[in-house]
Amino acid sequence: MWNETKSLTLSKLCVKLFMALLIGLGVSAPFWLKSLLAFYSELGLEAFYACFLMTIYACCVPAALLLYHLYRLLNNIGRDQIFNAENVRHLRVISWCCIGAGLVCLISGLYYLPWLLPAVAAAFIGLILRVVKNVVQLAVVLKDENDYTI
Repeated sequence: MWNETKSLTLSKLCVKLFMALLIGLGVSAPFWLKSLLAFYSELGLEAFYACFLMTIYACCVPAALLLYHLYRLLNNIGRDQIFNAENVRHLRVISWCCIGAGLVCLISGLYYLPWLLPAVAAAFIGLILRVVKNVVQLAVVLKDENDYTI
């Protein structure tokens, strides 16, 4: 039977998997990017190899930070520490990581227009996370008031 504990375990496993994939992406990016640009040589993107590589590595930084804070958030949830200031901070950092990656992709849209699609997606997810962060932040205030009420 599927339950909350198994769901949390699966989520943490997925975060670890994405961490491993991110490390693999960072290590192998120069190799597969050259192959990819050569495969689509008719587009003439080989001249932008350094720009693509900078975009990928610049997005790896907020992605790694996001995964770290997501894992910490999941750990807190596993310890039944849900509505607290630490989780608000984790959600805030995660949302800013999405917005930061979106900005990197937006700037990268100057040399390759399709980067605008992940820019909009990341910014939208960052916005949704800001709303969730605000809801959790209000829940923390209500919980604190309730804890001090006799």
